Amino acid sequence: MTGARAFVAVVYVALGACFLTSSAIVIAEFYPVDAFAMLVAHSHLFFFFPLFGVLSLAAFYLPSVVFTHLYWTHLPYGRLRFLVGLAVAAALSLWVAWSLNSTPRAVWEVAPHALGTDRGATVACRAPGAQCRRAPILEVVAQLRTEAHRRLGLTKFARNCNTDQLLDPPEEMLKQRWCFPAQQLLDGFACCDVQQRLAATITQLQADPASQSLSARADVVFMPAKIFFIVILVAIGGLLAVWRHKLDEHYGELVPELERRIIIGAIAMLLWPLMDYGYQQTANALFGSTGTQLRLSLVIAPWTLLLLFYFLRHLGASL
Repeated sequence: MTGARAFVAVVYVALGACFLTSSAIVIAEFYPVDAFAMLVAHSHLFFFFPLFGVLSLAAFYLPSVVFTHLYWTHLPYGRLRFLVGLAVAAALSLWVAWSLNSTPRAVWEVAPHALGTDRGATVACRAPGAQCRRAPILEVVAQLRTEAHRRLGLTKFARNCNTDQLLDPPEEMLKQRWCFPAQQLLDGFACCDVQQRLAATITQLQADPASQSLSARADVVFMPAKIFFIVILVAIGGLLAVWRHKLDEHYGELVPELERRIIIGAIAMLLWPLMDYGYQQTANALFGSTGTQLRLSLVIAPWTLLLLFYFLRHLGASL
């Protein structure tokens, strides 16, 4: 399996380097303002991948080697199926990365110098007899980080800004609650106005090459790599479950170690949807909610259950 080991090692080292470099660029670029806040607010991108993503790569190295060797050597038309599958995974990764390139833009996509010069703005909002204020972006992020450490989640601060104008306003929107972008108590409609202004400001700054961050420009490469990592791990885990009898037939001596590594990698991957939904709470508090929100990361939960079901046979004996 020397060829398979070398191939997987090259791919996984390249992916691991992308994960580490992506977070390193964010830390170096935002160190003068608040790099820690950027990492915490976007932990699904810049905390999970360099730590648990690299752990998952290490755990899935042997299963990936076995998977590659199985297709290349033992399955009918395996080489063709392997190459086609690899091309499909790459194309799917590029398509998902392109589809995620949408509004609202994230704060880390704006250069630190542009964030540092932002002083906020006055917003004509729907608060009775008042004009609201959009606070400076860095102040909003700093307070959001502080409050997130004190509380178990930020769901109470999310307002559903996608209300039906032809129906009575929801009672929840009439209550005053702390609005992070405004740094004051506002009802839901007024807070949505400020949140929309914040999202528009960040989008405008991100669209200007002079105020776009280096991290955002580098993300053109790093985001497809992160998605490719998710796609191939999901595919490898699922297909190894399908071909479990082939593993027993051709790689019997490796099965206990292989199963242990699959379980470790799958459990590490469970942290990604948790962090992803943590970011969703942050985005809702900053930009407002639009109702039911399903994240692609949810696919990891049934995938992990599938792997636990198929690969727990030798776990106790191999520990």
